[in-house]
Amino acid sequence: MNKIFKRFFNLTKYERINWLLKLLISLSGILLSVLHFIDPVTWHKFPSYLVTIILPYAPELLKKLGFATTTRLQIIYGLFLIVAMVLGIDLDWYKTIIIMGSPSYDKIVHTLSGVVAAFGAKEILDNFYDGKEATDYSGKTLEAKTGSSGKSTIKRKVYHTGFAFLFIICFVAFTAAMWECFEFTYDKLCGGHMQELNAPGIDDTMGDIISATVAGVITAIFLRKK
Repeated sequence: MNKIFKRFFNLTKYERINWLLKLLISLSGILLSVLHFIDPVTWHKFPSYLVTIILPYAPELLKKLGFATTTRLQIIYGLFLIVAMVLGIDLDWYKTIIIMGSPSYDKIVHTLSGVVAAFGAKEILDNFYDGKEATDYSGKTLEAKTGSSGKSTIKRKVYHTGFAFLFIICFVAFTAAMWECFEFTYDKLCGGHMQELNAPGIDDTMGDIISATVAGVITAIFLRKK
């Protein structure tokens, strides 16, 4: 136990926040699972609670598959899980938060997801984009450094703002579509009605995607620069 605490306090501030978020989400899933066995009528979303326990560790699985993620990206993911999964699905806020006579938490979350996905896209762009070689229009190297293997071309983390804008929007739209795929799968496997909260089927789905994309476009305007 002492080793665990020692390792935890040796982590950076953001790494600690990240692991605390993971534990908080997993513990909420465990608690809700226990409540299910105590009162299955009130706490009836047992499959969802199990998914909540597992989902925080998706970045670790991706890392095993060779897709590393930054700590800040994982924090963004964790915060979104709390808003969308724990509060929205597990605690049923999608149905119980009523504004102007209709369930509104769904649209709030999808709009927020567009903002979160935009920041996630920027994080990916800044940390995983290889950069451009520092050359002029003729291809001549402008900057070089000498390493153990000799002279090599410097790569800088630079990108055109138009490319960044397009990348962020595409990532937001992709994320919104994947979230709708998750909702569809959840409805089919767990008997939910996530795609029919505000309108029948396709209207609700398209409204969610549009909400996220519009929010992502607005956010991308401010994030597109390095």
